[in-house]
Amino acid sequence: MPKVSVMMAVYNMEKNVHILKKAVASILNQTYQDWELIICDDGSTDHTLQILRQISSEDERLHIISCSNNHGAGYARNMCMRIARGKYLAVMDADDISKPQRLKKQACFLDSHPQYALVGCNASMIDSCGVWGERILEEKPDKKDFLSTLPFVHPSIMIRKEVAYKLHGYTQTMTARRAEDYEFLMRLYAAGYRGCNMQEPLIFYREDIQSYRKRTYRCRLNECRVRYRGFLKLGILKGNFRYVLKPFVVGMIPAGIMRHIKIRRYGSGIGGKL
Repeated sequence: MPKVSVMMAVYNMEKNVHILKKAVASILNQTYQDWELIICDDGSTDHTLQILRQISSEDERLHIISCSNNHGAGYARNMCMRIARGKYLAVMDADDISKPQRLKKQACFLDSHPQYALVGCNASMIDSCGVWGERILEEKPDKKDFLSTLPFVHPSIMIRKEVAYKLHGYTQTMTARRAEDYEFLMRLYAAGYRGCNMQEPLIFYREDIQSYRKRTYRCRLNECRVRYRGFLKLGILKGNFRYVLKPFVVGMIPAGIMRHIKIRRYGSGIGGKL
């Protein structure tokens, strides 16, 4: 039985199959090999499912499941969670890359730090040209760190399966779509659990101009709702309502300008190809 179950939600990746294959290869090439990779095709309308089945034939630790319709990342991750056999659940996105020692270092961290329900890490920021910056996170986030932004890079986290089960996994409501990760982690903190960010970049996290264009006003409205309910549960809403409205304010900034802001904030100036 594997110790780590890696969960990946996938939707319509046929046009970016090279990116998908890099994501899968980054798990296959881990220095830590006690894992299984569960990939849920979330109702893709192209040939993604056939591609995934072909990829899975390369290693028996790859398991492919599928949904007949698109339900969102939260639903797909819950599908993965239901069949996961590992003690720890590692989140992985289909367009990111885990560095070779990610699973080993995070599993060892959870083994030796029972006080934490999950562990994340810093991230090397990438786009189609390569590495453009580094996101450095608060090592030990508290409740108030959720006000400004999600204090974890979600596809970098590894969580104890027993905790995820106690929380009943990710929300599947339409009003939280594209903000499922925010809702899940605020609910985790509201339940009394805590997480920690390892202070080294163990993943390549993809963020480019298209990332900002995907955030429609409906998605931003969903995030406002998630923030309001989450802040209320965490007891941090009073005096901080401006943070509830932040997604709408950010949504008024053109994607190109938002991209420039992020480069100035996280850009390392080192660049380089993967």
